[in-house]
Amino acid sequence: RRNLRPPGGGGVAPAGGGGGVRGGACATGTPGGRPVRWRGGKGGVGGPRRGGSMFRRILLVTKHTPYESYMQLKNQGKAPVALRWERLKNRHDLHQQCVHAVRTALTRMGVEYTAITRDELHRQHLAGCEAVVAVGGDGTVLNTSHFVDDTVPVLGINSDPTRPEDRQVTKKSDERRSTGALCALRADNCEALLPDILRADSTLISRRTRLRCVVRSTYTETKLPPALNDILIAHPSPAAVSRFRLVLRHTDADGAVDEDFAFNVWSSGIWLCTATGSSAAMKAAGGVCMDPRSSQLQYMVREHLTQKGEDDHFRENAHGFIDPDDAMHMRWNSQHGTVFVDGAHVTTDLILGDEVKVDYRAPPLLLYEAPDE
Repeated sequence: RRNLRPPGGGGVAPAGGGGGVRGGACATGTPGGRPVRWRGGKGGVGGPRRGGSMFRRILLVTKHTPYESYMQLKNQGKAPVALRWERLKNRHDLHQQCVHAVRTALTRMGVEYTAITRDELHRQHLAGCEAVVAVGGDGTVLNTSHFVDDTVPVLGINSDPTRPEDRQVTKKSDERRSTGALCALRADNCEALLPDILRADSTLISRRTRLRCVVRSTYTETKLPPALNDILIAHPSPAAVSRFRLVLRHTDADGAVDEDFAFNVWSSGIWLCTATGSSAAMKAAGGVCMDPRSSQLQYMVREHLTQKGEDDHFRENAHGFIDPDDAMHMRWNSQHGTVFVDGAHVTTDLILGDEVKVDYRAPPLLLYEAPDE
């Protein structure tokens, strides 16, 4: 029943709030027993090597392009007829060119690295890894972040950014790409700027708060991967009503717990986001953009159904913020439900009576920010 699906590679969610590998505690190798092959120069441990990187070993994670996915369907005779193959091939080629540029830069720096696709990513790939470079878009960074703890920095590279002319809403076709909000570099500057960033520029690394989500059922407890952007809790059918009891609890310095509010909700679900994710789905839903350095969380009940005569606090408390000493608790009162972590790829199912707890106590993510050009 626990339909926990980390994108690409399955396996179980990292324990302890999804912390991933800590201090190389996981054995070296891949799930199939094959050793991880590190490419590039040797170099020692410590500071940056001459002409090289401050990191001894780097994991390079790349996305699986839509062109590759649709080609597999085409070979099975299942590809949609309306596909624009020329456009898909062009975007695939641009991505591959970016990956080649990153590989070339790492090789010139004498860095040892291993390259895998995001669909193959597993926690064991992080054994011995000191940094991760994710080439693709925001989705690739989000997927990678689910396997990384607070000791390994992540550098995102947008391999196919949206061009200015593609943002025209009057165009009949939608040519927009990933926004690259979580990416420090782009395809047009990665080869030039990557060496400087990896040599010693740790000032660009920021600590981003992540959500911790725990689902408790009658006999089981499921700890989901840490969410860098947001979590959506809703009925699996967008047309169905999501019923749950919402409780915000505060813990004081002495460990005493009291309830700030509690009420029953009929709605289309609830969004919960970090400061990093406040500019994504939360903003589109009418939420507030937050300072990325904030440790607060934000929540918003979607399409809150209230009735005449109910207290105003039902509406007032349908959107707000969760402080570091607070935690949001839910009791799921619908027959079915789903928790979506950072999009649609990582999910777990809910049934009537399940309890969900969300707070900020997941390990933060070390994320590179874009340098000044």
